[in-house]
Amino acid sequence: MAEAFLKVVLDNLGSLIKEEIGLILGVDEEMQKLSSTLTTLQAVLEDAEDKQIESKPIRDWLQKLNVLAYEIDDILDECNTHVSKLKHTRNKLSRYSLQKILYRHKIGRRMKQVTKQLDGVATERTKFHLREMPVDRLREVAASRETGSLLNYTDQIYGREEDENKIVEMLVIDVKENKEMSVLPIIGIGGLGKTTLAQLVFNDPRVVDHFDIRIWVCVSDNFELKTLVKAMIEAATGSAKAADLQQLDVVERQLWELLSQKRYLIVLDDVWNDQQEKWFELKDTLSCGSTGASIIVTTRQKKVADIMGTLPAHCLNGLSDENCWMLLRSRAFGPKEEVSPQLEMIGNEIVKKCVGVPLAAKALGGILRFKRTQEEWIYVRESELWKLSPEESLIMPALRLSYHHLALELRQCFAYFAAFPKDHEIEKEELIRLWIAHSYISSKGDIQVEDVGNQICNELLLRSLLQSTFRDNKIIMHDLVHDLAQSIMENKVPGIQSERNILSASTIREVNLIDRTILFPKTFQQNMNISSILELTSLRVLYANYKGIKDLSTSIGNLIHLRYLNLSTSTIRTLPNSLCTLWNLQILNLNFCRSLVALPKKLTSLHNLQHLCLSRCESLSEMPSKIRELTSLKTMSMFVVGIKVGNQLEELRCLNLSGELEIRHLERVKDPLDAKKANMSAKKNLKELSFLWERDDLSKLEEDTDENVLEALQPHPNLESLRIKGFRGRYLPRWMKSSTLENIVRIYITDCPNCRCLPKLEELTHLEMLRLENMEVEYVIEEVGNGNPVKVQFPALEELSLSNIPNLKGLSKEQLSNEAFPKLKRLYNTHCSSLRLEQLSFLQKLEYLNCSSSTLALLSEQDIPRDLCVEIEESLTCFSMETLVKYPKLRYLIIRGAKEISVTRGGLEALKELTHLRFLCCDTMTRIPQGMFQHLSSLQNLDICSCKEIVELPEEIKNLHNLQNIYLIRLPKMARLRKALHHLSTLKFLFLYELPELKSLPDQLPSLHILEVFRCPKVVSVPALPNAKGLRIEECPQLERRCHRGTGEDWHKISHIRRLRICYS
Repeated sequence: MAEAFLKVVLDNLGSLIKEEIGLILGVDEEMQKLSSTLTTLQAVLEDAEDKQIESKPIRDWLQKLNVLAYEIDDILDECNTHVSKLKHTRNKLSRYSLQKILYRHKIGRRMKQVTKQLDGVATERTKFHLREMPVDRLREVAASRETGSLLNYTDQIYGREEDENKIVEMLVIDVKENKEMSVLPIIGIGGLGKTTLAQLVFNDPRVVDHFDIRIWVCVSDNFELKTLVKAMIEAATGSAKAADLQQLDVVERQLWELLSQKRYLIVLDDVWNDQQEKWFELKDTLSCGSTGASIIVTTRQKKVADIMGTLPAHCLNGLSDENCWMLLRSRAFGPKEEVSPQLEMIGNEIVKKCVGVPLAAKALGGILRFKRTQEEWIYVRESELWKLSPEESLIMPALRLSYHHLALELRQCFAYFAAFPKDHEIEKEELIRLWIAHSYISSKGDIQVEDVGNQICNELLLRSLLQSTFRDNKIIMHDLVHDLAQSIMENKVPGIQSERNILSASTIREVNLIDRTILFPKTFQQNMNISSILELTSLRVLYANYKGIKDLSTSIGNLIHLRYLNLSTSTIRTLPNSLCTLWNLQILNLNFCRSLVALPKKLTSLHNLQHLCLSRCESLSEMPSKIRELTSLKTMSMFVVGIKVGNQLEELRCLNLSGELEIRHLERVKDPLDAKKANMSAKKNLKELSFLWERDDLSKLEEDTDENVLEALQPHPNLESLRIKGFRGRYLPRWMKSSTLENIVRIYITDCPNCRCLPKLEELTHLEMLRLENMEVEYVIEEVGNGNPVKVQFPALEELSLSNIPNLKGLSKEQLSNEAFPKLKRLYNTHCSSLRLEQLSFLQKLEYLNCSSSTLALLSEQDIPRDLCVEIEESLTCFSMETLVKYPKLRYLIIRGAKEISVTRGGLEALKELTHLRFLCCDTMTRIPQGMFQHLSSLQNLDICSCKEIVELPEEIKNLHNLQNIYLIRLPKMARLRKALHHLSTLKFLFLYELPELKSLPDQLPSLHILEVFRCPKVVSVPALPNAKGLRIEECPQLERRCHRGTGEDWHKISHIRRLRICYS
């Protein structure tokens, strides 16, 4: 790992030399010498990384170099900081001449000292006889990596029958008439069994009979045309004579003669090449077969599949735990050997480490081959997979290849992911910001650093080293790849054991107070508080984002290298002025600091601040004066309009903001010209914009002023999301039309009581979501056509939410055409007493409907989608669930606001497809009636939220044999949970939030995977959770005490859980 961080240091050093920082400080000679020595050392680091596995002296040498590299990085950062400050205070230089001299003397002494230390390390390397290797070279393919077409039938193969049949049928049936060559990629991480699957297909009798000729080539790193063509000739003829041929034309002709007009199958195994031109060269050479000619490509990289594939890639999934156990068992025991029940039970826990990867199951089986005691098996179960030795070498090299194929700038970014727990999901934007804070990436010419980070993230995704969760732009890492990242990160610096050493270590770059972790190396610290953390002056990232943080010491100013400070969700009210001395601070995250009343007055001193995160800082009354001076600012999620000069909208004029911006207290703007000065129409990078007026009832209503101010705040056409709240004008602005909002996707208009008609929002061609709340409009569409040909109304709208609009009479004033709302999927209708929806069948894409119980009575089975929320009207004292029996296709059901509900003896037997059931805000309902759960055989999710009188769950919950998830939220009288829960063998997730009277949980929940408990102060103990993978506890003082790491009474129940998040108060 040293080679990747050394590149970061070298890049920083090169930048300082180029900018003549060394000349300014009188240390240019030392900087040049450092650069030369580090470059020399970098050339041997690849070899040293390989040899350290078997050589402790080399490993110690690398660790020594790593620690020194971190110290050098700190010194270089201080040099850059000092000169950067000088440039901003150049008019005052004469006052500080003595200070300048002293600083130059101090930094010169430190540079000489570290240069001398580095010379010693450089001299020491000679005794290891390390080879110099080109930086960023690709590793040569090892002979052990070469694959062949023959299966090893001594190995049992489990769980691949479906994959094999799918591919075979595609080759021999689906593409047999294709005139063009078909290319099928098989994608998966290292060790997943791509080669084995290709071998199964290659040797399948149906494939053997179907193809005229079959060729297997192990490609690996070498994708040179001549090499591949020779390998194909050799595989096809069984002769090595092709190796003697030198001319490319000759070998191409020979291959052409072998393949011409034949239905061939070629397997290209283990392909890494992502250069399109090289593939096109080979593709041209192979385009000589008959119909049905096919190629199978196995690769770890989606990028390779995208370049080569003509058919949809076959993404190989992991094996089931059952198949992994069968594979592990076949390796660990002889064919006729009995397995004791105790070892089988431990073995079934061990295979969870494999996360479906056959190579891991084989390796673990090999480790256990001659071990027959429970203690030996438990040791393997408790150990980190990557620490097991020597059999570890079976797993890690297979995965490490992916790492060695990365460019140096990607390696550090990849290994950093080990900082997070397994299964951790992180937003892409947040991950990139952390890379920036650690200086792993920087801008390239005109390419912004965020765009560089985005490119690197996409590259790691394409290489299957990161995975997308396909929701909320989150990123996650496969468990075994996480093991690889962790094994790489562990080599970074020597382990530091004592707390005193940790607090003085220059290698400590990141602290997370919630997870109680520090980096680097990744270490858990039980006793950690904000005061001790502020002594770690080399910190780049500090996560102090939990409610226990009530104030921040002035010593925060000591963290001179800090780039990222996260105080989100803390209960802090003010920030110390010393925060404003953090010259290098780039990201200040104060999201959800609801108690924060003011920002420091000198915040504008943070000249390098790029991201100021203020979402939901609801107590913030104004901004610091002259926020426009933060010229590096890229995002600022909230701006509070002030009354005085220096706090008004004009401050936004020159800020080139991107992302989201919420402008609050617009009622303070009295002159539209002041609004015009914000220059909103020029902010082309803003994607989300909110305009908020926050008058109290005593405020003078100025309708014309609001209208003129909003008109002057016209945004750029690139805007994607618009929110207007508290607007008291009668008419929305003229710019809310298709020509201005041509890219708008979401519009929210709320609390606009004087607004009685809407602009022609139906003409916005990209609008997908429209939410209207607390308004006086009568129709969503006021007029249709107006003499012109009728366009499709709301052509892209997928969600329409209508709430508290008492005068709303209909969706349109005129008859709707059958083409209106062609994509509408979700329709919410809440407290719109005048609205009658009597026929919805024209909404052909409708998936979700929220409506009142009286509206429901008017609708037929054809009108009701599979997902339904019923708002029970105040006048209805008891809602009969039998009302819903006529909708047998219901899948998702919410009952909201019921006083009581009733179920007859027949129950809900008709709702056989119902999988989700939620009771919401049923304030007077005292119990869930008998018979409710009797016939809901498909129910998977049960959610009870804000039902004030419910005391407990019914005993018949044990009849829900498919129930997987239970959410119990804000139930002030619920005192206990049924023991029947532990009989639910399918229950995987239990979420408990704000149950102040809950005293106990069931003694055991054997099937549960995740337990989350928030604000349940009387809960005393956690249940036994033998199969849990995640546990989260917040604001539960008794549970926090009993679950204290290592010492709590319940620690033995949870120590095996790998994702623990316990926020100690």
